Amino acid sequence: MDIGILSAFIIYFGTLLGIGFYFYHTKRNTASFMLGGRSTNYLVTAIAAQASDMGAWLFLGFPAAIYMTGTSGSWIAIGLVLFMFLDWHYIAPKLRTYTEQLNSLTLSSFFAARFGDTNGHIRLMSALFSLLFFTFYIASGLVGLGRLFESAFELNYHAGILLGLLITTIFTLVGGFIAVAWSNLFQGLFLLIVIVLVPLYAFGMIDGLHAIVTAAHARNISLSLITDTHGIGNALNMMAWGLGYFGQPHILIYFMGINDVRKMHYAKYIGMAWQIVVLAAAIAIGLVGIAFFNQGLSNPELLFILMTKTLFHPILVGFIFCAILAAIISSLSSQILLSGSIVAEDLYKEFIDVTTSQQQLVWITRISALAICLVSLGIAWNDSNSVFNLVSYAWSGLGSAFGPLVIAALYLPRTTHAGALVSMLVGGWFAALWPYIQSTDIMPIVPGFFAGLITIIGVSYMTHKR
Repeated sequence: MDIGILSAFIIYFGTLLGIGFYFYHTKRNTASFMLGGRSTNYLVTAIAAQASDMGAWLFLGFPAAIYMTGTSGSWIAIGLVLFMFLDWHYIAPKLRTYTEQLNSLTLSSFFAARFGDTNGHIRLMSALFSLLFFTFYIASGLVGLGRLFESAFELNYHAGILLGLLITTIFTLVGGFIAVAWSNLFQGLFLLIVIVLVPLYAFGMIDGLHAIVTAAHARNISLSLITDTHGIGNALNMMAWGLGYFGQPHILIYFMGINDVRKMHYAKYIGMAWQIVVLAAAIAIGLVGIAFFNQGLSNPELLFILMTKTLFHPILVGFIFCAILAAIISSLSSQILLSGSIVAEDLYKEFIDVTTSQQQLVWITRISALAICLVSLGIAWNDSNSVFNLVSYAWSGLGSAFGPLVIAALYLPRTTHAGALVSMLVGGWFAALWPYIQSTDIMPIVPGFFAGLITIIGVSYMTHKR
């Protein structure tokens, strides 16, 4: 274990824990613990929302996809940028306004209030779907932590997962929403610097574009955006990743937490600029890696880690690895906190004990989040799991179950309770079962999202009282 890398990690984790304990005594009720009292400024909102989106996928999964398939994988980034802009522009302001009017702290409680869920069915089903897919999302972060600690410290993969999970849960469950949001600002800016500088430096170590073209040709990797007669269909399939933005609770919650909805447009431009830069840099990592490791890698998801260890002094390696941690923890902490909040606010308070005190709900949030982490740990324990595949499954499930509901809640006033409930069931289960019932490369979110959208329109039309 290199002392330089260890020192960098100690400084980084010490900073995170310091943020968590700083905010510990300020969060005495569920509104402040879960949503920060809607007090985050537009800068924190912008970077925290975007950073919570990326996770291990940004440094591990996405560069690996580019490394293996070439520039055609860039359609994923194009789709993400396009749909994130639509999310900021059309969803964020209305969601912030409506959730405050309805006093909703979670997406499930917003759906319940918006669709007149007097019997609790929508609230229950949305909470259960959230927890189902968040367990896989959290598992993807744990896999990333395990691989990082395995490569950085030569720890056992499972020991790395346990260490990373311990630090993340302590920080998240002590500080709450505000600690997570402010740390995501710090982590988002930090990883922005690192993810840009590393591929620029690595590019100088190879023979420029010529080396990339030569290595790609030797490995039969296309550097064209459209690769064959099926290229347009593949491009649209990859762009469909962006559809998921309409239904990701761990991103939407930051829209709900901004202090002034009139400043949402500032957050939009800052967040979009951050996203474009980091995605372009991740593509650059994959392309430079084609030449840097022209003989191939047994595990392409270790591309950035191995490139960094080859290029830099150990103490710099340590701080660069902290940027990967920043990406993982910024996403993981949001998902852990939100999972616990859903159990406390949408299940325990709603169906078990409506008289529970605010302080008790905060502790139920913490205990529930820890229990969900243990389930995710069981999924991540198998070290053959792919970060990319786990993220794709969870992202598709959340986007399919909730994306059509969010759009309908904000823009389709005639949506009925029955339409919302059936849409969530159809979209969520379509995405959940799709990988197991077909053998194509079509992402689960494509059939799931559109099945949910068609269902919510059709069923609402049939059940709307005229």
